[in-house]
Amino acid sequence: MFLKSLIQWIHVGSVVLMIGGFFFFRVVLLPIANRSNASENLIAAALRRFSGIVWTALLTILISGLYNFITFFRSARAGTAIDPVVSDYSLYIFVLGIKLFIVFLIFTLAIVLTFPYQVFSVYQKRPAPWLNLTVIFGLIAIFLSAYLRRLG
Repeated sequence: MFLKSLIQWIHVGSVVLMIGGFFFFRVVLLPIANRSNASENLIAAALRRFSGIVWTALLTILISGLYNFITFFRSARAGTAIDPVVSDYSLYIFVLGIKLFIVFLIFTLAIVLTFPYQVFSVYQKRPAPWLNLTVIFGLIAIFLSAYLRRLG
């Protein structure tokens, strides 16, 4: 039970740090940077600095999410073996599929915004709309996670 709680804490904490960081970047840092003369340099430096946090969070979210996914379906399979009529997980799986697609979009945007590759510089120079999408998708994923927690 302790391991499951620890993994859940790591998972939720990593999501909060990453989405909260993108929120801070968009709502606080970007408006300040846009008022200064060296806005592009400040934004680029902040994205480079923030990338370490993002990549660590992505890794921990991926590992802990995989653990949560495996443990849920193991217990679901055991519950279905006991009483197949009561154990209908179709809504859960549908919502989980939507959440995983949104998480894929968040991961993609996080990579595009923080990976130091020349092809992504177009998005990194004007990050506001991509940060908006990342935060919105993050909040939707957090809501879907809370909903799934109530379903399971």
